[in-house]
Amino acid sequence: MKLPADYIAGFVDGEGCFALNFRKDKKLNRPNTPEYFRWLAEFAIVLRSDDHEVLESIKETLNCGNLSSSKSRNQIRYYVQGTKELKNIIVPFFNTNRLYGKKYKDFRLWSEAVEIIHKNKRKTTNVQNGSRGFVKVLWNPKDLERLKDIHTEMKLIKSKVKDWKWLK
Repeated sequence: MKLPADYIAGFVDGEGCFALNFRKDKKLNRPNTPEYFRWLAEFAIVLRSDDHEVLESIKETLNCGNLSSSKSRNQIRYYVQGTKELKNIIVPFFNTNRLYGKKYKDFRLWSEAVEIIHKNKRKTTNVQNGSRGFVKVLWNPKDLERLKDIHTEMKLIKSKVKDWKWLK
């Protein structure tokens, strides 16, 4: 069953999560070895398992994402991780169907991060014939610095900091 857009926006205002995760690895922790990093943007909603119909309806309405369940935690999770779906479906949806309060500020930062990640996403195959290993993606240093700033600002919003209004 498709749901009204304003219902989904209100639901996400209370239960949704815009996550920006960073992972950095140094191969084998040896000197002079390359660092590997990964930025992952994700939109998710986690509910009790008996609310699965709501998440199925949200997935159907937005026409993207996945559902996964955890029987041990009695939870169901709707999530979207692909930068193409995030950029082309989720961001425009919440630009049109506005969130409020801290969730709106969180979304604004997160949507900027999605744009940066999408812009710097690998456009070719990760492995090239005749070479060993992976092909390195060169990110714009300003984009990397901005992602780090966004990540820090989002942590402040999500924490119990009472003075989050300094964000525009």
